[in-house]
Amino acid sequence: MSKPRGFSQEWVDYFIPETVSYDPQTGWPNLDDAVMRNLIAVDLGFEHGLPDQTIVDRLEVASSIKRLHELERDPIPGNYDLAHMQRIHHHLFQDVYPWAGEIRTAPRDWPMTKLGPNVKAHLAGEPNPPEVPHSYFAAKEIVPIAGRELDRIAAKDNLRGLDRDQFVDELTTVWARVNYVHPFREGNTRTQFAFFRQLAAEAGYELDTERFRDAVSAPGADNAVAGDLRTKFIWGRFQFQQTGETTLLREALDEGIRPTPEADAGEDLPVGPIIERGYDVSALSAAAAGHPRSTGAMLGYNEAAHVAGHPAPADVELAHGHTADSGYER
Repeated sequence: MSKPRGFSQEWVDYFIPETVSYDPQTGWPNLDDAVMRNLIAVDLGFEHGLPDQTIVDRLEVASSIKRLHELERDPIPGNYDLAHMQRIHHHLFQDVYPWAGEIRTAPRDWPMTKLGPNVKAHLAGEPNPPEVPHSYFAAKEIVPIAGRELDRIAAKDNLRGLDRDQFVDELTTVWARVNYVHPFREGNTRTQFAFFRQLAAEAGYELDTERFRDAVSAPGADNAVAGDLRTKFIWGRFQFQQTGETTLLREALDEGIRPTPEADAGEDLPVGPIIERGYDVSALSAAAAGHPRSTGAMLGYNEAAHVAGHPAPADVELAHGHTADSGYER
């Protein structure tokens, strides 16, 4: 009988110690009621932040919307590399998380997992597919892999000078791969939207976040197109993780990207983070909200290396190196 594997202590360390309980027999942590370390009410004597996840979540949304407004007025300059993405993440979440802008540290040695729709089953005809675990790269792999994928942007002049189809193709590829890496503990989707929207603007295209609202938050609330596009975007990222295909994600981005008026008019585009056209920050927030949150499933288990039996395809150079020490055998 093989020896049981341990859990990721680095993952548990993201939570306020007093809110984590442990199974007296196995020693495994129970994170169902755990609250993430935060900066709220630290000055009132809460050493690790306010121990109320509901309030923390609400303040996170409010503060990130405020910070998105600031980025609308004053974009963060950078080279569209990992360091640039980290600065954007830090700006968005500096009010809430002590690790804002820092690369995810856990699980270090095996893939992080979270539940999401079984897109492959749905495309095969299953109308109500079950949720299955989807894997993201181990923390120790983030810097080299995310760096490599984002370096592709610089190698192609930050995607400037491409026609619309070429731009959508390139953006789809890098977005799918960076999301698969998932560099941050939380806030990846909001950071991705802010990062890639700024990139698109400099390349002469507008990422129309209004199109990505969910149907409930969209004006009129009966606009099925908006909800469908948002769902297609979310499912498209999971499709890539399951199969390596980008069909759904590309379709979603294709519907949400249009040339800026300046590009349509043939004007010279600015070099640097200059975005003259404002955008609906509430739409951006709505587009990025509702992504499945990761909690207890992140402790690691053997299935994480092969999501629904489909490892990352070798042809996109994103395969995990999985070992027997990757997680607890349940």
